[in-house]
Amino acid sequence: MQFAYSITQNVDDAEEVVNDVFIAIWERHQDLLGIETLKSYLFRAVKNRCLNQIKRNRLPFDDMREEMPVPSKDHNALDHMLAKESGARINDLIDKLPTKCKQVFLFSRVHELSYKEIAELMDISPKTVENQIGLALKFLKEHF
Repeated sequence: MQFAYSITQNVDDAEEVVNDVFIAIWERHQDLLGIETLKSYLFRAVKNRCLNQIKRNRLPFDDMREEMPVPSKDHNALDHMLAKESGARINDLIDKLPTKCKQVFLFSRVHELSYKEIAELMDISPKTVENQIGLALKFLKEHF
């Protein structure tokens, strides 16, 4: 716990990370029987999960939609108004996406993370990331 706290500087995050590591060990205990240096494995697992937790905390999902670029040509007031309305409509549609799908989509499109980076950050497979983005794009195309 102290090691996790030294990285996260947050008691709640440190407790969550340590609990997650122990749950993962419990779920995979058969795979870990061959590990000779369990102590090193535990420290590495806690360190990696702490770093992932810090990444997640730096990317607030609630504020992401305000960062969405609004297409605009600045030719005239009408173009500007249409672009603003389109941006607002897209943001409304993004808000209607399921939470996980929305997070994956925003990581990809707003924060420009790769599928692999998103997968590591959210502890899911790159194929799941690909599927979630596909679902989001399909939903946006159908409803826009």
